[in-house]
Amino acid sequence: MTDERQLYDPHDHEPMPEGEETAPPYMRTMAIVRWVLLAGMTLFAFVMILQYFGATPWQSVGAQSSQYHCPMHPTYVSSQPGECPICGMDLVPIDESTGEADVALDTTDQSDHASHGESKARPGQYTCPMDPEVISDVPGECPICGMNLELVPSDTSAAAHDETFRGKDDLGSAPVPGLVPVTIEPQRLQLIGVKTGRVEVRNLESELHLLGYITPDETKVANLHVRVSGWVQHLNVNQTGQVVSQGEGLLSLYSPELYEAQQSLIVSLAATSQIEADSLLNSMRSQLVEAARQRLLLLGMPRREIDDLETQGTAKTELTLRSPFSGVVLQKGVNQGQFVTPDQNLFTIADLQDVWVLADVYERDLSQVRLGQKVTMSAAGLTGEEFIGTVQFVYPTVAEQTRTAKVRIELRNPQLRLRPGMYADVRLQSDSRPTLAIPVEALMDGDQVQYAFVVHGDTHFEPREIVVGRRTDDWAEVLSGLHEGETVVTSANFLIDSESRLKAAIAGMGSTSPDAHAGHGK
Repeated sequence: MTDERQLYDPHDHEPMPEGEETAPPYMRTMAIVRWVLLAGMTLFAFVMILQYFGATPWQSVGAQSSQYHCPMHPTYVSSQPGECPICGMDLVPIDESTGEADVALDTTDQSDHASHGESKARPGQYTCPMDPEVISDVPGECPICGMNLELVPSDTSAAAHDETFRGKDDLGSAPVPGLVPVTIEPQRLQLIGVKTGRVEVRNLESELHLLGYITPDETKVANLHVRVSGWVQHLNVNQTGQVVSQGEGLLSLYSPELYEAQQSLIVSLAATSQIEADSLLNSMRSQLVEAARQRLLLLGMPRREIDDLETQGTAKTELTLRSPFSGVVLQKGVNQGQFVTPDQNLFTIADLQDVWVLADVYERDLSQVRLGQKVTMSAAGLTGEEFIGTVQFVYPTVAEQTRTAKVRIELRNPQLRLRPGMYADVRLQSDSRPTLAIPVEALMDGDQVQYAFVVHGDTHFEPREIVVGRRTDDWAEVLSGLHEGETVVTSANFLIDSESRLKAAIAGMGSTSPDAHAGHGK
């Protein structure tokens, strides 16, 4: 008993006094981690505040390092070399030796600038031709678009400059939606390789290429039928494609109806041979003979055979079907011994001495086609051979899906080398007449318009909407939008186009009215 009481201590389960408990495992480590995280977040917040105010040391170092920009789009600046994301040109270092001009931005309302495009600069000050709200007392570059600032002339010189710049723009020229005029320095023009061409009057000799197919002359195609029912006794032409001559027998037909009609004529003729005193009876017999003769004609019996029947007085048991002209059997629909009826097509015969070529002409090229025009045709199956024909007819309708019209060309085919169904390559020489034209390289296609960049003063480029007519390999006819003697861009158009679109996007003119475009180009 004494030993058991000594082993049991009732104070073993009582809690220890405050401050004397044993700390849980890793308690000190977790406290250190919390303080490290708190210090890191505080440092990060402090750095962000310094960077917001531009007070970080590395920003000062980066500002002093070389920067690069695009020669075509100076607004794009990078801290390292590469390619322009707009036009793909290589970035070039910015020349910092010239320094930056002290440029002051006018406080004019931006919306008013976008609507009118007018500058508040006084004569003697400098302003940006693309961003007139930029005004400076000294020359330099525009901080918005990077263009060189231009001196604001006096009122007299400004009016003369405006008249010179606009030139022929007042003669009905139309701006292009989404584009604005741009001015590019001569150094940048040499760098991007801009080339120009003239708007001039030329004789456009173009050859229109058409695709067609050969078909028989519709006026020389015949479908042969018989006018009585019967059985085919003899079939003389039993092959499709067989050549037949005019008057050649194609088949012989036994028809009870035709035999009965012949017997009626013979009996009527025998009755008229007996002359009676009664004139009325003689007249009736003559009428019966004429009715029997007309019946045989209506049943398809040739008049020559009817005359032989009246002379010989013997009815024939067979009717011979003959070809109406010389030609080729395109279709045969009868066999030996077959029972045929009047509604059945027995043969289709075509005279292929003359054939047609049906060619498709796009509706935009219909003005180049006229009746009687000479054409040169070649067929894929007749390599090296050419055929000369004339335009006989232009069909009056245009296919809705292909937007083409059919043109019919007639060709001689005495040797039957041109076969129906052949594909034909038709070359039609259009008229050569003086017309206003530009090089095709100057033509640019928009979503729904065609346009070109007109050059003013060697450095200013104006987008001009134009209407184009005929085209050759090198030139395009100008129907409206340009005038003789004007200069247009023929090389690096896409770079100037991207510059113009960028300027329009910066100025918020992507969907402005034509008046806004005109105002912006002043």
